[in-house]
Amino acid sequence: MIQIKSVYAPKSPDDGYRILVAHDWPQGVQRGKASGLDWMRSLGPSENLRGWMKRNPRKVPKFQDKYLAELGHNEKGTARVQMLVKRFGTVTLLSVPVPAEEDWGVIDVLIKYLNAQCDL
Repeated sequence: MIQIKSVYAPKSPDDGYRILVAHDWPQGVQRGKASGLDWMRSLGPSENLRGWMKRNPRKVPKFQDKYLAELGHNEKGTARVQMLVKRFGTVTLLSVPVPAEEDWGVIDVLIKYLNAQCDL
């Protein structure tokens, strides 16, 4: 199972393996092994795609298509998530809350893509 949770929500035994999918490390979150997080920046949109979206804020569907294409080329990241789901049963993707004008549906695209890749 792959689930989504805010990085600021309390850690729970139900989280399974926890992966931070934010581009930048969130403020106020401890770094290092003590954080209990695996940071997989590669699962998020590339810097180029993020820049494109900031210049084209009304093209969310096109952004989502481009992001989906990027995910399709990220075989290493996808394979790692598949392995973690098999090993731990539950993987929790931790995201950072974003302002409404910057909510481009990244998490929705990512969760749908990973669920399809993991046959969930």
